[in-house]
Amino acid sequence: MAVERPVAVDPEVDEPAPTDGSASTVEPARRGLRRRPQDLVLVGLLLAYVAARASIAARVEPFRTYDSRSYAGLLDGSNPTATVSFTGHAPRLWGTPLLYALAGSDPARALAQALVGTVAWSVLAVALWFSLRTLTARVVATVLLLGLALTPAAYVWDHTLISESLSINLGLLAFGLLAIWVRTRSRVVLVATTLVVLWWIFVRQDMLLFVGLVVLVLAGLAWRSRPHRRAAAAALVAVLAGLAWNVAILGPTDHTFAKWSASGYSQTEETFLYRLMVQVMDDPQMRRTYYQDLGMPRCRPMERATAPKAWRIGAVSQAYTACPALRAWSDEHRMSVGYRYALADPRHYAWTMEQTLPAALGSTALHTYGKPVPLLPDGVVQAVYFPAAPRVLPTLGGITLVAVLACLLTGALRRRRRLVVVGVVGGLTSVASVLASLMLSAGEYTRFGIQESLYLRISLLVLLVAALDAALTRRAERTVGPAGPGEEPDPAAAEQGRPEPATVSSDER
Repeated sequence: MAVERPVAVDPEVDEPAPTDGSASTVEPARRGLRRRPQDLVLVGLLLAYVAARASIAARVEPFRTYDSRSYAGLLDGSNPTATVSFTGHAPRLWGTPLLYALAGSDPARALAQALVGTVAWSVLAVALWFSLRTLTARVVATVLLLGLALTPAAYVWDHTLISESLSINLGLLAFGLLAIWVRTRSRVVLVATTLVVLWWIFVRQDMLLFVGLVVLVLAGLAWRSRPHRRAAAAALVAVLAGLAWNVAILGPTDHTFAKWSASGYSQTEETFLYRLMVQVMDDPQMRRTYYQDLGMPRCRPMERATAPKAWRIGAVSQAYTACPALRAWSDEHRMSVGYRYALADPRHYAWTMEQTLPAALGSTALHTYGKPVPLLPDGVVQAVYFPAAPRVLPTLGGITLVAVLACLLTGALRRRRRLVVVGVVGGLTSVASVLASLMLSAGEYTRFGIQESLYLRISLLVLLVAALDAALTRRAERTVGPAGPGEEPDPAAAEQGRPEPATVSSDER
C-alpha cells in the first residue's frame, strides 16, 4: 500500500545562525517555496476559486445600508471630501472611505472589495499550503479554506458598502503575507505586509487586538532573527507609528461622526444609546442592575421611548437629550459599563452572551447586509460552516475539542508547533475580540462579530490540518523511516511509498 511521504521542506525549520558568514540563513525556507509538480494542484484550486469569485462578482449587486453614506458619501455622488480625512475630520477612519473615493462609483467599490477579498484568501491559501508537508493535508486545507471563502457569510460583505469587507480581508492578507515572510525573509513581502497592516489599522478600531498579534510577531522576530533584525524592527516601528496615528485621530473622528449619525450624537454616544434601546431597557434584570449597582440615573422619557419593541433611535435620542443627568453619567461610564455590568451580575451576563454569541459567531442575518447569489449548494455548505443558531456554540465547542485532542494525539504540538500556536492564539484572540465588541456595542450582532466568526473558523481549520499533517508524516516515517535532514524531497517517491528525503525541522530531531 502506498504511503504518502512529506513533499515539502519543513516549514518549521528555525533559522540557523551562520557559522562562516557565507551561507544564507534563509535558504531552506526559500527552497520550501520552490515550485514542485504537486503545486500544480494548488494552482488548479486557486484558478477554480478565482473563477467562482468572478461568477459571483458578475451577478451580485452593490448593497447599501444606512451606514454606507458615512463611508461612500451620498447615493447621488461620491462626495470624497466629506468622507475622507487623514486627521479625523470625517465620520470614519480613512481606510474604507479612501478606497471608495478612488473607485468613484458603487459598482466599482464593490468590485474593488471583491478583488481585495479574492487576493487575500488566495494569499492565505498559498501561505497555508507551504506551511504543510503532505499533499493530502495541503489539499484538504486549501479546499476547506476556499470553501469557507465561497460561503455567503464570507463573500456577501465584499459587495456591501461598509467597512467589514476590508476589515476581514486586509487581516487575512496581512497574516498570509506575514506567514510567507517568516518563511522567505523577502524584503518585498515584508514591505507589502507592512503596508497592508497600516491600511488595516485605519479600517475598524475593533481590529486592533488582531493587529497586536502582528506587533508581537514582528517584535519576536526582531529579537530572535539577528540577520533580519533591522528589517523586522523597521516594520515594527512603522506599525507602531500607525497605531499611534490611529489613536490620535479616534477622538476627532468620533465627534465628526455626529454630523452623519441617526441620533445626532458621536459614535460612542450613539452606540451607548443603541445599547440602552436594544438591551438594557428591554431586559428588566439588566435595567435593575444598571440602576442599582452601576448607578445609572433613571430617565422617564427614555423608559417611554424604549417601551415599544422597535428600533426608534430618533425617539431614544430625543429622550436622551431630555435627561441631562443620564448624559452626564454616560460621559463618565459608557466606555466601561459593559465590563462593569459583567462584574456586577456575572450570571446574567453569561446568559446574555449565550443569547447573542450565536448571532455574532453564526452569521444568521445576512439578508440585512446583501443579496447572496447561488453558487455552491448553500444548504449543505452553510450547514457545515455556519449551522443554525441553536447549534452554533455546541458545534464550535465540539470542533474545538476535536481539534485540540487531534493535535495532542498526533503529536502536532511537537511536529507542527508553529501551526498549533497559530491556531490556538488565533482562536483565543477571536473569542476575546468578539466578547470585547459585545461589551461595547449591541444590536447588529452578525455584523459586529463577522470578523471574529471567520477568523475563529480559520483558526480551527489550521489546528485540524496541522493534526492531519502530523499524523500523515508520522505514519510515513514509521513505514519507510525518517529522511535525512537538509535533503530535498522526491515527490514521485512520496506518491509511491518509496523513501524520499525531506528536511526535518529542529523540533522533530
